[in-house]
Amino acid sequence: MPRIPVGPIWTGFIRSLFALGAVYLGLIVIGTLWDVIARAVPQLHAPVWLSTVIEFGLPSSAMLAAPWLVRTRGHVAMELINAALSARQRKALLAFTDLAAAGICLFVARYAGLAGLDSFERGEVAVRAVDVPRWYLYAILCSGLTLCAIEFLRHAVLAACSTTPEETTS
Repeated sequence: MPRIPVGPIWTGFIRSLFALGAVYLGLIVIGTLWDVIARAVPQLHAPVWLSTVIEFGLPSSAMLAAPWLVRTRGHVAMELINAALSARQRKALLAFTDLAAAGICLFVARYAGLAGLDSFERGEVAVRAVDVPRWYLYAILCSGLTLCAIEFLRHAVLAACSTTPEETTS
């Protein structure tokens, strides 16, 4: 059986999620403009579901984009501290913070997953203009943070296997 490299497939998957999150965020901006204008102009009417889609779309777009931001180190980082450290200290700090971030992501993801299962079992619904199952928010949080944890762990492994700290940012 031929061996299929997972790296390019995983990268494509994470990039696709980022693109989907970016498109969703763009649609949220357009929808918000539509909703605001429709409230000001009596002849225009925004669909009743629009505010619900916008409200649930914000955490969705954030969790879709987050793993790619972790991959590219586009998240908040301690650049000032890193610049003051030697290469060896920087490598150790990056590995530590990546492992700590992965642990925190997995902790919160587990909590969100358990809360989502509980919400699903209870049949809880977020009552808005359009009712949305409450477990959806927990599911998107759990999956997004789990993917972020994978990316943080990937960085930690790359840092441990690299000879120079600069190799850990790719």
